[in-house]
Amino acid sequence: MPSGEKKEPKIACTCGACELALANGKATLHMLCGCEDCRQALQWGYKNGGTKPAPLPRIYYMRSDIIDVKGRDQMIVVKLREDGAVRRVYCTRCYSILGHVHAIFNNNVFGNFVEHCVNSGDLTAPLSAILFMNDYPESIGPIPVENAPVFHSLRFPQEVDRLFSITAVANSFKPPTEPNQRDHDGGPDGRFRPTTGAESRKR
Repeated sequence: MPSGEKKEPKIACTCGACELALANGKATLHMLCGCEDCRQALQWGYKNGGTKPAPLPRIYYMRSDIIDVKGRDQMIVVKLREDGAVRRVYCTRCYSILGHVHAIFNNNVFGNFVEHCVNSGDLTAPLSAILFMNDYPESIGPIPVENAPVFHSLRFPQEVDRLFSITAVANSFKPPTEPNQRDHDGGPDGRFRPTTGAESRKR
């Protein structure tokens, strides 16, 4: 690569078989999640050969604008259960998690567990919130010490309103307002939608 040329941001699995090239590699949001669903998903990946998860995983949210995909035939889309709200993309060789989506993301961003893949993007986004601490008893891990708003659940409208009062959250989880840089073969508009092009199955 010539000196000074900007490097294309990518998210890759740890074995190198799978890779997502991003049009915009700057994380829009950074949160910690204590929910049981995330913990079980990471534990399932670890059981199959992935990275051992931390008790309170760190999630960065990247703009859902994928300009190229490598190793699509090595990826699977997994839901933990039939009525699960989150879909996660794993590499079938090393069980890294490349990303996950939820309806609340509005196809604008996708979540990325940076400790369970290789993310070469800009991860300087400050911590905005610590979520679902009702699922995180002290027996699982230490109490977080970071200075960020804590949410025990999102069961009540008041909690959702308080979460969306955080500017980074509101901006990340709103419908996209800018066109994609380039379409890719995973969807007609280039959005990260892990429902096609790979085997979808339940854990």
